Amino acid sequence: MNRTEISPHRFDVLCIGGINLDRKLKALHALHAGSSNPCAAHESAGGVARNVAENLARLGLKVKLVGRVGRDAAAQTVLAPLQALGVATGDCIVSDSGSTGSYTALLDAQGQLVLGMADMALTEALLPAHLDAIKNLFDARLCLVDMNLPAASLEWLTHQAQTHGKRLVMLAVSEPKMSRLPQDLRGVDTLVLNHGELAALADLPGWGAESLEARFARLRARGLQRLVVTQGRRGVWCMEANQTLGAQLLPQVPPHAQIIDETGAGDALCAGLCASYLRYPADTLAEHVQRALRLAVLTIQSPDTVSLAINPELI
Repeated sequence: MNRTEISPHRFDVLCIGGINLDRKLKALHALHAGSSNPCAAHESAGGVARNVAENLARLGLKVKLVGRVGRDAAAQTVLAPLQALGVATGDCIVSDSGSTGSYTALLDAQGQLVLGMADMALTEALLPAHLDAIKNLFDARLCLVDMNLPAASLEWLTHQAQTHGKRLVMLAVSEPKMSRLPQDLRGVDTLVLNHGELAALADLPGWGAESLEARFARLRARGLQRLVVTQGRRGVWCMEANQTLGAQLLPQVPPHAQIIDETGAGDALCAGLCASYLRYPADTLAEHVQRALRLAVLTIQSPDTVSLAINPELI
C-alpha cells in the first residue's frame, strides 16, 4: 500500500444528489400481504448523497453537499446533523414550492428491504442550470453524484468532471433509474450499483442477458474506468480497466455478523471507496473496496442508516 495524506483543499469530496427524511418500518414477524402487520417504526435523516456525506464526515474528510430541499422543518432535521459534523450545506438549494424529499422503507423481520417508496420531486428538478449557477461548485478533489438526479444533470456533471479533470464516482439508486445512465461515460471514474441495478441494464435498448465481464466491456467502451457491483450477503464484484484479473468477488458479511438493518450499507461502501481513493491513490480497486467494506459491515449491524461507530481509523 502506498498511502498519501489528503493535501489541503477547500473540500475533499463534493456530494450531489438526494436529501431525504427516511422512515423505516421493520416487520416484527413474517409479512402477510393484504393485512395489517405489526412493525417497529424509525425516522432519521437520509438521502443517498446526504448519507454518503455524513459517512465521509465521520471519516474525518471535508465535505460539501449540494441538493434541493423544501422550506420546511424536514430540511432542518436532515441538514442539522451534517452541519454539526462540519459538512458545508450552504450551496443546497431551498425551494419555496415542494417538500423536502422522503423515503419510506418496508423491511422484513430480517432487516432486508421488501419495498421502498421515494418522493424525490425536488431532487428530480435539480437541473444543470441550478448546478452551473453555484460558484466554485467543483472546489473538491473528488465528486460523488447519485442517480436520483435527472438524466440531463447526470450528463452535465459527467461532462464537467471530464472538463475539470475531477474524479467522479456515480452511485446508482434503483433499477427504474438505470435508464438515466449517461451514454458517454468518459467523465465517470467509478460506477457503483447492486446486482438488480446491473441486471436492469438488460431491459435497455441494445443490452441483453450477458456476463458481468461482457457488461463491463460495454460500459468500458463508453468510457467507464471502474465498476463495483454489490451482491448483498454474497459479496462485492469489482472490475477495472487496467487489470487483467477479470472480475474479483470480495466477501461482504462475516459469518459472525448480526444483521440488524441493511439500509444505507451501499452508501457507506461508496463513502469508504471515496475516502480510500483519496488516501491510497496507487492501490488497486480490490484494495479500495476491501477497506470500504468495513463501513458497510458496520452499517448493517446498526439500527441507524449511518453507523455512529464509523470513524477515521477505519480507512
